[in-house]
Amino acid sequence: MSAFIVQRKISEAVCSRARVDQAAHASTAALACAVVLGAWMLGSPGALQAQATNAADDLMLQAQSALSAGRPDDAISLLRKAIEKEPERAELYMLRSRARDSSGKFEAALQDAGKYIELEPEDAYGYLNRARVYLSLEKSTEALQDANKAISLAPDDPDGYYRRADVYSAMNRSAEAKADEAKADELDKKAAAH
Repeated sequence: MSAFIVQRKISEAVCSRARVDQAAHASTAALACAVVLGAWMLGSPGALQAQATNAADDLMLQAQSALSAGRPDDAISLLRKAIEKEPERAELYMLRSRARDSSGKFEAALQDAGKYIELEPEDAYGYLNRARVYLSLEKSTEALQDANKAISLAPDDPDGYYRRADVYSAMNRSAEAKADEAKADELDKKAAAH
């Protein structure tokens, strides 16, 4: 899976969390009402969750920047904090898996990839990510299983075929690798035409 695709996927998840701005020109009475309501809401569980979400979003964006700047250990630290705030947010595990893989912490990356799949079992990208980690660990058989699962979940997505081609190359199965590369290229062209 390319870094661009993971970046796009994570960005889509972050952007899907809309933020509501208060009106800039409220009357004094409405403003007083809003202050009282805001004070009440700060103590509510929903408000606490919103604060955690905003904090996790901020930490995730900082982690993305750190990873893009070649600082995977900084990204890992930031993502640990974000996961403490929102342990059920799948994309945090996906990003931390990438960061751990980049820093050579393959077993930890594998754990995060597995947690992402546990939270999002029908997402092909989770399996593509874990396949990449398995390749880093030189576990081609497991990587092939995950690439095949990703293709079964998203048969029209070229990324699954590209990942499986990588796996076949690692297994010295060049004919199958070339066939998957050709299939991925065909799907890319088809998508570009639409």
